[in-house]
Amino acid sequence: MNSRNIIFVMLDTVRADMLRPYGGNIAVENIEHLSKNGAKYNMAIAPGTYTLPSHLSLFLGRRAGKIPRLRSTGMKFSDLMTDPLLKKTKYSSNDLTTAQVMEYFGYRSALFSNNPFVSEATGLARGFSYVSNLFIDEKIRSNKTSVRAVLGLIQNDHTRKGLVNLAYNISLVIPNKRLDEMYLSMRKRLNRHFSKEYGYYSLDKGADATNRQLDQYLKRNRSGRNFIFINYMEGHEGYPTNLVTKEYVEQDKWLHMIGKASVEDLEFTKRAYRKRIEYLDAKIGEAIGIMKRNGILDNATLIISSDHGQAFMEHGEMFHNVYPYNEVTRVPLVIANFRSGRQVKDRAEVDEPFSLTELNRIITGREIEKVDSAVVTDHLGITEVWDTHLLSLFKQRSNNADMIYRKKVEQDRHATAVFYKDYKLIHYYGGGRDELYNLKEDMGESENIIRRERGVAHTLLAHNKAVA
Repeated sequence: MNSRNIIFVMLDTVRADMLRPYGGNIAVENIEHLSKNGAKYNMAIAPGTYTLPSHLSLFLGRRAGKIPRLRSTGMKFSDLMTDPLLKKTKYSSNDLTTAQVMEYFGYRSALFSNNPFVSEATGLARGFSYVSNLFIDEKIRSNKTSVRAVLGLIQNDHTRKGLVNLAYNISLVIPNKRLDEMYLSMRKRLNRHFSKEYGYYSLDKGADATNRQLDQYLKRNRSGRNFIFINYMEGHEGYPTNLVTKEYVEQDKWLHMIGKASVEDLEFTKRAYRKRIEYLDAKIGEAIGIMKRNGILDNATLIISSDHGQAFMEHGEMFHNVYPYNEVTRVPLVIANFRSGRQVKDRAEVDEPFSLTELNRIITGREIEKVDSAVVTDHLGITEVWDTHLLSLFKQRSNNADMIYRKKVEQDRHATAVFYKDYKLIHYYGGGRDELYNLKEDMGESENIIRRERGVAHTLLAHNKAVA
């Protein structure tokens, strides 16, 4: 274990191929500068398709699909008004977390999180001696009354189902065609209302407050060895579409996936995503300046990556926590070393697939195993299931509800993306046609070649079973 400070900056929901250092058109000058002088990984692969499995894999150094990571339980911090999923899920594992290992080696550890999934609520803050829950402090506690009321209702299974049953019984007097129109209209009206209530249209999603708290923390903790983990949420939906159009833009992923949102809505959403990433890059530059002023970069390793990417209908999927195509699995990864506040010019590019799981070894000072093995991403089903009871009832009389219900059932299947050499296999558990792509020739995954390359597919399946 060396004496360097270790700073990990997790850019939640940032895909690689849209950034200029990876051939995209989003200008990220600070990330690009770091990548030109440091180690840039061109095929960094997220371990999961959403926050919780990816962070678990990173923090525990294990494959996401092999971690007994979720269990039904009452939450220790159940008074926090946040995503209803957090009331019922918490990973369970006896493995030491990265923070615990670093504390054992004499590091002072700190977590600055803008994400409710990276907090005490899920257990992912275990081992950090200092924890700042920016999302909860800045967003959840300041939710408007209507948002808090709705969250309170949907987190209670009995109350939620009772209200849905009552609404369905009342709806029986409405003709099916009219009900179908009303369901879609009501969903869009609620989306519009909560877009404002949740603060979708703000450019900042906690980065500014994070940097202020980081500065305050470092002024008190300059000496000794530090392990700092920062999670920025600017890349996450919803996006500030008000900055690109005066019109309302639909950002409901399920309406996009069933064809009830327009192409214009999609394009405006992508443009707003770009605005957020550009803003985030500026905040990263600000954070680096804060670290330099406080001496934390006098001898340090800075790691910048993302827990997953973001889809914009490239394969009929919107946002993340969907099947593991490259727009969701391929993320940026840059590792930069600093001495005396300046970046060391140890330029390198890594083209082979590299799992973020292996970063656990880098952070804790262990050697990466140089073995001829596959890299995997595990899609463990979706989390947006709070409205399943509503959809299961209304799908009998509403075509729109039926399409959303079917799409959620479809996406809730487990699947694994296996990367090996130039190939990628997407294997669906419980049946379904697997997909095989030659990424050297087809990075966009447009041609499924599994029928003519079954031998390659079987080889990747064997590697999938071997990855622990």
